Amino acid sequence: MDFEHQLPFEVGQEAESKCFIEGFRGAWFHCKIKKIVSRKGHTGYYLEFFDFPDERITWTRLYQKSPQPIKSGGENKMELMVRPTFPPNYRENQLPDSNLIADVVAIVNDTWKVGDLVDWWYDSCHWSRRITQLLGDDKVLIELPEPPLGEGRSYVASCMDLRPSLDWSPENGWMVPISRNYGDSRYSARLVRPHN
Repeated sequence: MDFEHQLPFEVGQEAESKCFIEGFRGAWFHCKIKKIVSRKGHTGYYLEFFDFPDERITWTRLYQKSPQPIKSGGENKMELMVRPTFPPNYRENQLPDSNLIADVVAIVNDTWKVGDLVDWWYDSCHWSRRITQLLGDDKVLIELPEPPLGEGRSYVASCMDLRPSLDWSPENGWMVPISRNYGDSRYSARLVRPHN
């Protein structure tokens, strides 16, 4: 299931990695690829985690089985565990620097709305979740996915600690998932390709 010929990863590159370890399920961590190795027919990466300097360099298999079956009684789908560094993101009322060198930039709507999919910076990693309530004073209530995909529970989060959730695949690159709230569908951000 590995697609190493399609992956843009190199030794020394910064990236993000997620895990299914209890206590951190569904979180994305900033890391650096130290080595790329194939073990038993599976590609993996030795990763050094920036925000956890005491953590040893860890071998992470590129694709891992999701802890939740696709359908009851069905097989678990394979999930990509490493992706490139998150692209720069700006609010609609900000303009990216004209000298910015990036393949893609995420432009976020000026105000978050209930149902928006966001990544929340907390405890030295980004937690992917959904906004369930606007609390005022630039605060929102977010809800983590239930186990086994996430840690569950709701949290109060500062809007300053949010970025839009984005999906990445080797075939399509960065994509904005659709945010849904009681039948209303929208995108909480849009992707633009600046002229380099």
